[in-house]
Amino acid sequence: MTVCLFVAVSSLCAQTTWTTNGVFSGTQAVSASFALYSAPLIEKGRFPLSVRYRFEIPRVSATGAFQFSEDTQDIVLNGVYFPLVIPHVRVGAGALYHGGWFEMEGELVSFQSDILLGAYATFDFWRMYLNLHVGWFEQIITIPALPQEYDTFAQSDMAISLFLGGKLLDNFSAELGIASYELYRYHLFFNPALSIALRYEFQTPRLQGRALEGRIFAELSTAVRYSDMFTLSGHVEYSVTTLTIGYAF
Repeated sequence: MTVCLFVAVSSLCAQTTWTTNGVFSGTQAVSASFALYSAPLIEKGRFPLSVRYRFEIPRVSATGAFQFSEDTQDIVLNGVYFPLVIPHVRVGAGALYHGGWFEMEGELVSFQSDILLGAYATFDFWRMYLNLHVGWFEQIITIPALPQEYDTFAQSDMAISLFLGGKLLDNFSAELGIASYELYRYHLFFNPALSIALRYEFQTPRLQGRALEGRIFAELSTAVRYSDMFTLSGHVEYSVTTLTIGYAF
């Protein structure tokens, strides 16, 4: 497993909040995702599946997510409290935990634990929003195959994520982002992930002639991770494309 650093959410889990003029598209959301990695190294051809639950009100945001593939499992828990909520602005603090297991031929190769404490801010204006997260991150990695005195090590660093998005049409949204992390991947600070996401919310379904409160949505996103982006040796390390189907209510 690549040794890395982090900053923290989204989902749908980094901290993506699809909103227009402060109106959230659902207090809760459940979703399932299918991802495809394209890379020259270990993650080439990996097809992980992910499930996620999100709770969102003006003062509280919480997320739980789980990803699994043939040789990896990841769990993410994130909570944010916004004590400052004024028109078009929210500012708060939160914590995120990520645990990741990497196996090979049924044997545990490494376990990675990441904890992030940081500040969050969201701004909405016209039909657009801006999500910012800055935090301090602690990572602990255990490699059972190494001698016991060397099998665990820790490292810490700062991290940041910035996402800009908005509604292009009533049911169609887009988002651009740059972050020193992804939901299930935590990298060195200067190895950022650049992402783009498109989301479509379907018309409210009807059951027995009555409209349901929730909305079905589909999201297609692509993230590209750069290694040593800010040096002359910078290059694309991998890309991942994700298709998400969910229900917000």
